[in-house]
Amino acid sequence: MDDEGLSILKEALDTQLKNEDFDRAVGRTVRRRKLDFKKYIEVMGEVRELAKVQSIGIEDAARSILSRD
Repeated sequence: MDDEGLSILKEALDTQLKNEDFDRAVGRTVRRRKLDFKKYIEVMGEVRELAKVQSIGIEDAARSILSRD
């Protein structure tokens, strides 16, 4: 994942509201940065793929991506 994607994940985790789905927080972050839906799909696609492979939640997958880079 590129630096912009990592930054989006970090900001989404930091600003996620109580009881808010993580993918919604990512969408909000992408919109706040005035990026397009393609970027959202790119970021969430990688997060969801890792979550599926490791059988973990998408928030845990995002944390895993951030910790390895």
